[in-house]
Amino acid sequence: MLANGPLTVNFVLLHHSVCASVERWPLRLHYVIDTDGVVEKRLPETEQGLHRASIGVCIEGNFGLAVPSAAQLAALRGLLLDIKLRYPALQLGAHRQVRGAQCTCPGKRFPMRELREWSEHGLLEQRDIALEALIERQYRP
Repeated sequence: MLANGPLTVNFVLLHHSVCASVERWPLRLHYVIDTDGVVEKRLPETEQGLHRASIGVCIEGNFGLAVPSAAQLAALRGLLLDIKLRYPALQLGAHRQVRGAQCTCPGKRFPMRELREWSEHGLLEQRDIALEALIERQYRP
């Protein structure tokens, strides 16, 4: 369950902006990361987005043709850390995992494997560091 609402959420699902679902329902995404790495919140996490039981994140670009920019990947990692701090059980997924063979979203050139490895190891380390810093700040005068 989400901390602030009634929806059950299991995944953060990544999309790219040329996905047919994103083009059809752009306001059903929770977050969009533009080409400069700016994160825009579009939909409260307590509302259902494109897919049940998920927080939808769209990264602007066509990652069937190009790779995301360093700024986009840095912003995505920061956003994932923020989400993971609030919802520790969430897992990272690609839109194609719920759409099957008819979809390649977030694109064949999107570094999904590397990002998933980071989310299973580096993200947890960063989460723990952030939590420790938060606890330390509470006890400092």
